[in-house]
Amino acid sequence: MKDRPASLADLPAAPPTDAPPAPPAIPAAPPGPAPGAPLGAGGPLARLRAALRPVMLVAAALFIGLAARDLARRWESGEAIEVRPAFVALSMVPLALGAVVLGLAWAWLLEELTGRPIPRWRAIALHVESQAARYIPGKVGVPLIRMLGAPRIGTTGAVVGSSFAVELVSFVAVGAIVGLGLLAAGGEQVAGASAFIGRWSLPVLLALGVVLVALMTVDRARAPARVRRFLATEGRGPLMPARLPLAHAAYWLTWAAHGACAALAVGATPAAALGGSGLFVLAPIVGFLALATPGGIGVREALLSVGLAPAVGPAAALGAAVISRATSLAVDVGGWLAARLLTGRHAPHGGAESRDR
Repeated sequence: MKDRPASLADLPAAPPTDAPPAPPAIPAAPPGPAPGAPLGAGGPLARLRAALRPVMLVAAALFIGLAARDLARRWESGEAIEVRPAFVALSMVPLALGAVVLGLAWAWLLEELTGRPIPRWRAIALHVESQAARYIPGKVGVPLIRMLGAPRIGTTGAVVGSSFAVELVSFVAVGAIVGLGLLAAGGEQVAGASAFIGRWSLPVLLALGVVLVALMTVDRARAPARVRRFLATEGRGPLMPARLPLAHAAYWLTWAAHGACAALAVGATPAAALGGSGLFVLAPIVGFLALATPGGIGVREALLSVGLAPAVGPAAALGAAVISRATSLAVDVGGWLAARLLTGRHAPHGGAESRDR
């Protein structure tokens, strides 16, 4: 078939003169970050994080060294006691397990606040790493380390900061409930401490219970606008998942098991060790709330020494307090090293999130 010559019919028709002008073309939106990619990478905020991170780590290492020196002085100043090394080693096992439980609970909380999955092992590693910053005075190191590491778990510093506030409420409230409950069950072994604390334990327990129930049931959308802006929350639903207090209860029971082992390590009877286990739950809470002391050093030991003395004797009580501090310090340092190894092995890159959960 021969080609025919082009005609006017083959030309495109011109638009009518009275037709409205075509709308301008909208440029395509730039592609979003890949799933699991860090937020704000390469910007000034990322450079600030890179600069602050080593500063915080050096400060934490410095105060951990000071804590170790204080422990050595306390041990040398006390009376000689017989220590059972097997129970000292055994006391570190529940602490290590509790660190993982606490990090997992924080990952659950972040998922509730953001409404999207969080890479579990990276969140646990960041949480464990931040615990070493407890030894910085003022306790500002813990939330700051987590906020600096927020891009590693695919969220923002604002969400991490609000999660710390909600987590702290459950952490303290559940710990007080578990500790006071264990003391009440301790009987005559801790009668002196129970009598002192029992004056205000019931109203405190009721108030803490009301706060927990409110956080687990009240929709965050009903909170005042100022509170919502402060917490930087997204979506609807309660601020606190119901499994968060349950995880914190399991965490504080690991501290009770640790305390029983520490008391057994200095020669306490099984009844005295179990009866005084609640003190090893309350003492870290009191130490954490003492903002001026790094890691609650001195405050925690004082409470344990006074509370355990009637059951095991003054020298053994001080020995159990020092052993508890030394072993928890060892677990904190070991956890920090393990977290650094884990984050180095699971560096954030495309597709890593699915393998990390």
